[in-house]
Amino acid sequence: MANKKNIYIGLMTGTSIDAIDAVAVRFLNNSIDLIGTKTYQFQTETVKSIRSLCQLESVSLNQYSELDNDLGKLFAEAVRELMDLHDLQPSQICAIGCHGQTVKHHPNNDKMGFSIQLGNPNILAVETECRVVSDFRRADIALGGQGAPLAPAFHKFCFGSEEENRVIVNIGGIANITFLPKSGHIQGFDTGPGNTLLDLWCRKHINKPFDNEGSWAATGDIDINLLQSFKSEKYFKTKPPKSTGTEEFNLSFIEKHCSDSNSQTVDIQATLTELTAQTIADSISTLPEPVDKVYICGGGCHNTFLVSRLAKSLKQNNIDAPLSTEYLKIDPKWVEASAFAWLAKQRLELKAASIPEVTGAKRSAILGAVYFP
Repeated sequence: MANKKNIYIGLMTGTSIDAIDAVAVRFLNNSIDLIGTKTYQFQTETVKSIRSLCQLESVSLNQYSELDNDLGKLFAEAVRELMDLHDLQPSQICAIGCHGQTVKHHPNNDKMGFSIQLGNPNILAVETECRVVSDFRRADIALGGQGAPLAPAFHKFCFGSEEENRVIVNIGGIANITFLPKSGHIQGFDTGPGNTLLDLWCRKHINKPFDNEGSWAATGDIDINLLQSFKSEKYFKTKPPKSTGTEEFNLSFIEKHCSDSNSQTVDIQATLTELTAQTIADSISTLPEPVDKVYICGGGCHNTFLVSRLAKSLKQNNIDAPLSTEYLKIDPKWVEASAFAWLAKQRLELKAASIPEVTGAKRSAILGAVYFP
């Protein structure tokens, strides 16, 4: 067996609700040694259960707890498969960083914000025989922050540069950006929808889970009037710190704006793609310093049409076309899961991992709770 120690596992499931991304990594100075990866696909019934819970305003405690336990078992299964695949033992794992499956994210509630992630960490710890760090968002929210985005500190760790001003764009279900200046304060926030509206429209109209490479959207025409209607939403005018989720950007959002539209379904898909591209580019244009390079990660970087539209929007602001984070030595698919492995490391070392300038919290915080097998 290869010499493998000081390994952290990161688990991530996003608002796309399709799979668990699992990574085993070792952290070396300001770089990452990727030991192994595994994608654990959700079964159809699991996806339905999660989506149902996300859409309901109120749920029974039984329904909530059963799904919490079920997801804890699925996370454990994903970890066991990852460890078996790469010949890893529990004794080699420092900790598992598990984000959990977000079902509600309301950071701006009238009383106090909240963010709920499911996936019982006690079950995960017991069934893998590893320490688990979970519940990453609520400490920041308790300090008045958004609890999101949490990746910017990790982006600084692995992507920061003293030679150029960089922007890291993560296009998951929701899109977010991190601004990494050569010097000065990091900025980061959710720009709006990433893949979530595109996936919803695909499932509704062509019975596919997503628009592969944006091939369907590429055959449509962008409806400028509809695009402007989408962009009139309050969120796009709100200044950071800010974060959002599927509570705001969902099928009802699309249907509300399309009620008076005569566009074909394929044209709406093209327009939704343009919405993601333009709101990312618009957000980058508000940054306080010139941007030298833009790097993208997340599932959206595989949407060829979306990336081409983003490149066109960036060009209008004299910014070069975005590059994959592969140019920075990290596969774009595994950036987010790696971030939660790193956040677990920060927690065990009692190091703060939130950035008040990003989340709006009163101060930085040590994030996450530790669970033992």
